[in-house]
Amino acid sequence: MKELLAQEGFLARYSTLGADLSFLLSILFTVLFLKAWSWAKKHKGNSHHWLILAAMVTMVSYFVFYYLTRRLGVLAIEGREGFGGPDWVYYFIFSPILTLHIFAVSIGLVMAFYMITLGFRAAFITNGRRVLRGGELKIGKKGFLIVSLGGLALFLIIALIRCNTIRCASIYISFYITLLVVIGIEKIIERFLLDGSRRHRLIGRFTMLLYLTALITTTSTYLLLYTIYPPSIPK
Repeated sequence: MKELLAQEGFLARYSTLGADLSFLLSILFTVLFLKAWSWAKKHKGNSHHWLILAAMVTMVSYFVFYYLTRRLGVLAIEGREGFGGPDWVYYFIFSPILTLHIFAVSIGLVMAFYMITLGFRAAFITNGRRVLRGGELKIGKKGFLIVSLGGLALFLIIALIRCNTIRCASIYISFYITLLVVIGIEKIIERFLLDGSRRHRLIGRFTMLLYLTALITTTSTYLLLYTIYPPSIPK
């Protein structure tokens, strides 16, 4: 599998097949999320619901493919292996963009699962149409424990399988911390914004901004790695 993904790509001169496929997946799931958001604004609840689920499947496929199979994000953080440009570009341009990308995508991943859960909790079907229901909506202690402990188990399993350095494990630890932060923010928001439908709309806008940021930073890192500066990882 790794030998196949390391073969020459088809989008850029210095890219690999794995780089091109992960890049296209990232564009696809971001476009799907943004399109689903536009349908939500037009009150097309059914179309929004199914397209969001399709975007989630695409995004999970991207994460499995990109972070677990290729591990380019880990390589780029642990050193200069994935970047062939000069030091000043790496430290002042590439690294900040990559850091912002990882931040946006990691939070976006957590927010996607949270927003889908919130959507199911806040929506109901009437006359064949899926609409948001107004009213108080809170996450209980049981739900908090399930999400926090389940997330801890997931990230621990992935870290144990994929990592053999502290810096690598710190990435997955940061993902889990992000999950806890999001849940904590949710509990705070509940105190000031009890209405589940309004909360879903407001947090949805923030999540879409994350995906737009992820799309821009993904494109930037791809161009820097495979078009402007050839990668130093041997094919």
